[in-house]
Amino acid sequence: MKTNIFYKLIASVYDLLDVIYFRNYERSPRKAVVEAISPNDKILDLCTGTATNAMEISNAIPTTEIVGIDLSENMLKVAREKVEKADIKNIKLYNIDATKLNFKSESFDKILLSLVLHEMDEELRSKILSEARRVLKKDGRIIITEWERSKKFLERLRFLPIHLFEPKPYRTFVKEDMYSYFAKHGLQIEKYIHCDYTKVLILKT
Repeated sequence: MKTNIFYKLIASVYDLLDVIYFRNYERSPRKAVVEAISPNDKILDLCTGTATNAMEISNAIPTTEIVGIDLSENMLKVAREKVEKADIKNIKLYNIDATKLNFKSESFDKILLSLVLHEMDEELRSKILSEARRVLKKDGRIIITEWERSKKFLERLRFLPIHLFEPKPYRTFVKEDMYSYFAKHGLQIEKYIHCDYTKVLILKT
């Protein structure tokens, strides 16, 4: 119940992240994610939120097929309005639990998880990563975007609201060694990209 209220409150302002933290596109995680996508990829955007990543990919590579899912109807409402307004045809959005995906095994070339894992406890993370591995093709990739605190004073100051207001699991997850963490879940980091306030990890099984 508390989670639903939280997402209802932030759904309408979620896209401000791009305005505040990802203004420099060359160092943006959006760019890093797009560059990891190939033409004709079938993509699953887990916890798609307001579909910002999905739309970025669609605009850059319109030959992709993108499925975005989210448990929050409030997020999906904003996402559907954006997709409809932009007249995008290659994005489909569904209200689905990421721990219980109703897709066949080995269905997707790429799976996205953007600014999601740090919000969850370990049990929930494990379930989502397990399902992601199941529906990923054998030669596919999982693309993770997560927060990363800068060492620069001004950037750390600008990042302070994120650091203070993220849910409790963020505090421990942000300190994890990513290589060791994903190895425990049967995943290997193939590429580690540092972006503004974030890191993008390309994972393979």
